[in-house]
Amino acid sequence: MPAGSGKRRFLKIAIILAGLAAVLVVVVDNWLPYMLLSHHNFDVHPQPEIFNDYQIQPETFLTKTSDGIEIAGWYIKARSDTACPTMIVLHTLGRTREDMLAFTLPFYELGFNMAYFDMRSHGESGGEFFTYGYHEWRDVSAVIDYLEEQKDAISKQIILLGASAGGTVAIAAAAQDERVDGLVTVAAFADLEEMIAYQARMLPKFWRDRTIRKAEQIAKFRTSDASAKKMIRKVQCPVFLSHGTADWYVPFSAAEDLYKNIDTEKQFYRIEGAGHATMFTLGGDSLRQAIVAFVARIRS
Repeated sequence: MPAGSGKRRFLKIAIILAGLAAVLVVVVDNWLPYMLLSHHNFDVHPQPEIFNDYQIQPETFLTKTSDGIEIAGWYIKARSDTACPTMIVLHTLGRTREDMLAFTLPFYELGFNMAYFDMRSHGESGGEFFTYGYHEWRDVSAVIDYLEEQKDAISKQIILLGASAGGTVAIAAAAQDERVDGLVTVAAFADLEEMIAYQARMLPKFWRDRTIRKAEQIAKFRTSDASAKKMIRKVQCPVFLSHGTADWYVPFSAAEDLYKNIDTEKQFYRIEGAGHATMFTLGGDSLRQAIVAFVARIRS
């Protein structure tokens, strides 16, 4: 084979490979921001089986945020006719209000009114993107508006309970809305950009930064303003912060970082040996009882 022919073949292969690499870069470059902002949208069952176990028929509600997003949820009135605290529950990223029932419905048995809702771009709620608290605090405020308008007699003490990204949204809501009387988080992360760097550490930094900047443009938000450890400094109500000691997805150090930035009454509850997926099963009744004691203390 002539030497020139071999060189031309090599050059042709190199050009093809370079073209494929360029296409891959463009595809990934445009896909990554949407990975940060979007997720699979699961359906919500109208009457989950667990409601039958508790003999509950929830009231379905729709309310609208100050920026025009429709929020869907359930309200469950406490069995007691006396004044009871109302717990608003915020689910994890990519899930729905249904996902939090197993851990939180025992609070109903313990004397709480319960309000569940799908955060924007989840479940039956509207909205296209999720911005980790930057816009979603308005979802919480819309639910509180609903409680004040429709359930005025029982909306006098509002407790937020949020898990993982829902905990970060709960922090943002408590920082923005003075009507929140108590804040409970489970495995919330401290800072969005730090979490991206931790979870996508195999991705080159320039690409992470480029992804973040594109996501900010798409969803009209700033990741620096979605930093929970910054927002939690503005929270004035008492805070109960809990985290699994074996959490690799949101490391325990994130909880320590959050805790040291709280400037109000606070409690740190360690869920020994729990990872991100086992925080509720290993926390169980002990975690629930600690939360009930926390709420009782701030009510007294």
